[in-house]
Amino acid sequence: MAGLKNVLVVEDDAMIRDLYKMALANAEYAVEVADSADELYAKLDRFKPDVMFLDVMLPGTSGLEILKELRTNPELGCQNIKVVVLTNLAQRTVADNAMENGADGYIIKADILPKDLPKVIESLEKD
Repeated sequence: MAGLKNVLVVEDDAMIRDLYKMALANAEYAVEVADSADELYAKLDRFKPDVMFLDVMLPGTSGLEILKELRTNPELGCQNIKVVVLTNLAQRTVADNAMENGADGYIIKADILPKDLPKVIESLEKD
């Protein structure tokens, strides 16, 4: 864990959110969680993430819409953070759309164990 220390997990599924938070906290990351766009934006007032794991399917606003806002609104202070999109949609178009809109990577939730999230962050540090 070199430079990317603060992690924000935006996931509406409480079980997944808690598992991700526990795995990242056990790897000594400072972790905050949000279950919606509203909670995410509220957290950004007091927590500055280096990395964000952002679910595509959220209540009200899609993760892809949030990603566009994070990348284009300088008031949020997230234009340069690392954003990894989370999805259970194994469709290539979702991943392509995320990457076109500024994601640094994407994860199919069914294909990763929570304990592997620190490895994802480490790979982002190498980029």
